[in-house]
Amino acid sequence: MKQFTEYLTESIREFKFRIKLATEATPELMDSIERVLGKYDVKDITSPKVTPIQEHPMDFQNLRNSEVSIFEVTLNYPSTPAVVLNDLIHLAGIPGTHVVVINSDHPEEIAREEAVKVQGGEYKPALGTDYEEDEAPAEAKLGFLKELEKETPEIEIAGGKTEKAKTTSDLPQGTKSPVGR
Repeated sequence: MKQFTEYLTESIREFKFRIKLATEATPELMDSIERVLGKYDVKDITSPKVTPIQEHPMDFQNLRNSEVSIFEVTLNYPSTPAVVLNDLIHLAGIPGTHVVVINSDHPEEIAREEAVKVQGGEYKPALGTDYEEDEAPAEAKLGFLKELEKETPEIEIAGGKTEKAKTTSDLPQGTKSPVGR
């Protein structure tokens, strides 16, 4: 038969939350978050990962053109996402519109992580990088642009060919003064 201490050590649980901030996660803010969550016996806080600036960031549809800092917190004392969110809003001074707290094992979060894995892993910015070998440079696309520049042929309709439309550019230029005399 097991001793009580063995049962107790087997029953230790960790409570993991993913926190998303629609603001820069400065070291001062991270210290404040760790201090506020200290009452739940913080086991671990990961360093924040920052997403690129997005017009409408995921989970923050009411904000525009913002980056999102995402990090995970592991607590030894039981809590819920709503309680942690409330503490961050009221005790850490983070605006309620700029913070989201969810369980790390939430089905939507798991689905997002799987989608990132399927898409090919980490995001790589394309701006300022060289062409990959299988990509065609802009010079190769010039043939397409030259083809578009060709004059469009006259359109045939049931009554015959249409005449080219006359524009103000076809009128004689420079024969009359724009200022009346």
